[in-house]
Order: sequence, then C-alpha cells, then structure tokens
Amino acid sequence: RGKTREEEWITTSFHFYMKMLWDVGSMEKTRQSGRGPRRVAKFAPVSVFIIIALVIVFFLQTFTPKVELESLNEDSPPFPDLEDLIMVAGHAIYLGDAKELAEAETDEGWVLEPYQKGGQVKTYLQHIKAGMDLAYSNPSSLLVFSGGETRLGAGAMSEAQSYYWLAHKFFRRSDKTKPFEPFGRATTEEHAKDSFENLLFSLCRFREMTGKYPRNFTIVGFEFKRRRFVEIHRHALRFPMERFQYLGLDPPGDATAGEMANSFGPFQEDLYGCHGSLSEKKKLRNPFRQYHGYRYSCPELSALMTYCPEKRTKVFSGELPWG
Repeated sequence: RGKTREEEWITTSFHFYMKMLWDVGSMEKTRQSGRGPRRVAKFAPVSVFIIIALVIVFFLQTFTPKVELESLNEDSPPFPDLEDLIMVAGHAIYLGDAKELAEAETDEGWVLEPYQKGGQVKTYLQHIKAGMDLAYSNPSSLLVFSGGETRLGAGAMSEAQSYYWLAHKFFRRSDKTKPFEPFGRATTEEHAKDSFENLLFSLCRFREMTGKYPRNFTIVGFEFKRRRFVEIHRHALRFPMERFQYLGLDPPGDATAGEMANSFGPFQEDLYGCHGSLSEKKKLRNPFRQYHGYRYSCPELSALMTYCPEKRTKVFSGELPWG
C-alpha cells in the first residue's frame, strides 16, 4: 500500500526535525571544541528553542484527533434515488407507551406546555399520519420528522424521535402480525429548536441521506403557521415557491393572535431568528446543550447556517444549491 499524503508529510517532517536536531548538536560540539565561530554560541540556544517548538507542533499535528470531513460527504448515501422531501415539524414530546391510538390522543404521556393542553395532541397525530400518507403515496420521497431535545422534563428524547415512534406504532402500513419492520424512507432530524431550523436542518438531513438537495419540499404543520413558513422561512432560504408545498392541519380553537404576536411578527423583523427574543427562545429549547455538525455534512449551507445580519431583514445573498 502506498503512503497517503498525511503519512508522507509526517515522514518528511520527522526527517527534517531530526536533521535540524543533528545540525544543532554538531554546531554545539564544534563550538565546545574551540574550532567554530563564536556566533554559533549565540545561535545554538535560539535554534534549540525553535526545534522544541517544531517538535511540539509535529506531535500536535500527528496525534491530535482529526474530524475526517471527507467521511461526512460519502459518495454512497443510503437513498441516492430519492428526489422529494417531506418534513413533519415536531411540537411536543411523547413519552407514553400507548397500545392504542386513542390512548396517545390524550394529554397523558405527552410533555406539553400549558397552552398545548386540552386538544392539540390529536392534531400532532394527524400531522404524523399525514406525513406517512404523503410518503407512502410518493415512492421518490424521504420523510423527515424534525425537532430536537427541547424539553428538560422529557430527558434525552427528541420531538423527532417521539414522532418517529408514534408513526411506526400507529401509521405504518404493514402486516402487524409479522415482526416489526421500520418504514425505510423515514428518518429524524434532532437538532431543530424553532420553525426556521425545522426547514433548514431538514434540507441538510435530506442531503445527508441522498447526497443531494430535494427537488420538491413539502411541509406538514399547523394551518395557522402557513404564512410563517411560506412567506418568511421559505423567503429567507430563497427556496423556489413552485417547488414548495405546505399542508396545514389546525387544532381546535383560533391560534392566529398568538401566532402573529409570538412568532410571525418576531420572525418578520428577524428573518433568521438570531437576535433578541427568538435567539433566547432557542437557548431555552436546548436544555441539554446539543450542537449539530451540519456545517460539515452540508458545506454548501455553512455560510447560511452562520448568517446573522445586523440588518435583521436582510436576506442571505450567497450561493445556494437550489438556485
């Protein structure tokens, strides 16, 4: 086996360092014998210092663990033929062990905010079912459940994981008498802390799983959030409108006023959610201090992921893979 570039560099560097050490030692012996010029005496201590520094750098570069970025961009992703992305945005976390769907439709077993109690969980399940139905009807699609470990009271369970479990428990189309088989075209995205990250991070998960970005992007969520996703988040991502769909299913009651005051309005003034109340909200939704690596697995989006303009409504103008 031929040497890699890293191995060749290490070998060459080691030989160089050893030669430098030998040369310094030779000069010092010459000085001590009285045959060498006096300037060697001045040069030797400096040279020794330089050699020590170079040796330290050598060992740091050689033995410090490195992230193999190339391995994060594999040439053989698991689903290279899939074209369309379906994303179900998580809203809460289920920790129960319901045997029947009716049990999961109650608040018991869910980790909920006060405003989510009293009927919303049925709509969460409708979102999950709608996502599964869309995925089954489109064999070229990848279904992504998106949502991080947002609740301290739920422990290390993410919104995405709980939705994935419920999807397979109640909405998987298969012979229930046979051993469990997961729906192969479904996965999770477990770092999103708000609705903008639901979109952005799901696009990256699609790239991780397929090796490319989606042809079409379908969101399943609340109808009262449609404008936020379509007019603000899609606009901030510059994703083409003709390739973007939104399926909205609402819970009982009218949540429009709360949406406008707490989410649509703030995002309208801060497109990327990286200032003020939106930034603080994301911090609160990350109690376990989870950090993603999407900048490495999706290098085409790295600039967008760190974009936080002083002018909060300034749209990202860099290159994006969807044109």
